[in-house]
Amino acid sequence: MGKDIISSMPNEIIAMILTLLTLKEAVRTSILSRRWKNLWTFFSGFLTFDNSMKTLHMYRDRKTSKRKKCIQFVNEWEKFMSNLERVLRSITSPSLQGLRICIDMGNPQKLADLIKFAADKSVQVLDLDFSYNFISPFIGISDSIRNVLSPALVQMQPLRNLRVLRLAAVDVDDEVIHYFLASCPFLEILVIKESRILEHLRVWGHGLRLKHLELVECKISHIEIYAENLVTFRFNCFQKIENFNLEWIPSLTEASFGGQYSCYLQSNMHDIVVHQLLSQLLVLNLELRAFDLTFLEDLPMFTNVKHLELTIPHVCGMELDRPISLLTAFPSICLLKLKFYRSRLGALPVQPWVANLECEFPKLRELEVSGYRRDPSQIEMLTSIFENAPNLKKIAVDPLSAIHVHRSNDVKDWIRESNHETTLWFVDGLKQYVPPHVELFVL
Repeated sequence: MGKDIISSMPNEIIAMILTLLTLKEAVRTSILSRRWKNLWTFFSGFLTFDNSMKTLHMYRDRKTSKRKKCIQFVNEWEKFMSNLERVLRSITSPSLQGLRICIDMGNPQKLADLIKFAADKSVQVLDLDFSYNFISPFIGISDSIRNVLSPALVQMQPLRNLRVLRLAAVDVDDEVIHYFLASCPFLEILVIKESRILEHLRVWGHGLRLKHLELVECKISHIEIYAENLVTFRFNCFQKIENFNLEWIPSLTEASFGGQYSCYLQSNMHDIVVHQLLSQLLVLNLELRAFDLTFLEDLPMFTNVKHLELTIPHVCGMELDRPISLLTAFPSICLLKLKFYRSRLGALPVQPWVANLECEFPKLRELEVSGYRRDPSQIEMLTSIFENAPNLKKIAVDPLSAIHVHRSNDVKDWIRESNHETTLWFVDGLKQYVPPHVELFVL
């Protein structure tokens, strides 16, 4: 029998090898021998606890009543929390690369313990996602269960090695964010979603390493940003914006806007501040709203933008004048992404609609479409683009709707696979309009 070289190595070396595995794979090594039984506890890689797939399958199970689904949800939630606590208590390594926890509603009583664990293990990545994605009976309850991260808590547990911080459905205010920015010298990525108490935010400070900032579904009405290293910025908040001041962002090349500010930006492109902002971007994503249907005229042209994404709420029969008019402002795009999703508007009577796209896109090489449903208005818009993009090479149709793009990767993969056959049928009706030199395929 050959000599087991790995088992003869010191525990420290084996622990480094285990770090190259996922936690689940590392735990499985405990069956190899008596010596390996507890070696997984030296794991120092990226800890991931994600309940997204189980929640998704429960949500989509049409054979089970809502009452039984709710019971299953509670049982799975309790099992998840018990397993999480057991594993975190077992980890003995002095440091971890990162910690990701994704579970509907989270557990406010355990939030302090999670922050302490992350601080004790000197994590570089902390990702807490407590967004609610389950069925309606728990919506009222989920609104009342809030995971509040107080200034006192974060000051007691400094996270000095943090490079990436993502918080979803965790309530933080400007004082907490200011503390993270001031006390985490390596912080480069900051994502805050669904914070109910974040109304004013000032991102300010010399020497900030911050490169990516994302603020989504918060109640921000005042924002000031002075961040010389900021490269990407996403802002999608539905509160009325009273002060939006991007004071100093010389490195910004990619931005995404939704909510109230996106509406303002679309209608005020001639404004000197808006014009200056858009003129420095290479990548722009605009999220449109369902009731903004008007055609925008005499827009300035931003030839610097090479990659444009439009997220478009849409129902059958709705005219697409707003996105068509926006396209005319970006004649130099090389990549265009159109992300349709079903809006809450009721279906409209189908009437003939002409796109009237009077701008040519000579540099457009790739077009990506999601949420395509063989709708006459969608076909008219796409056909108009085909006719005005003589150098178009590829058209990719994504089965994933825009409403799911921010879900975990395994959930997105499952949805794509589930929708693949239907999307193929939708795309089959588009083939007759596609120029022969253009490749059309489903992702």
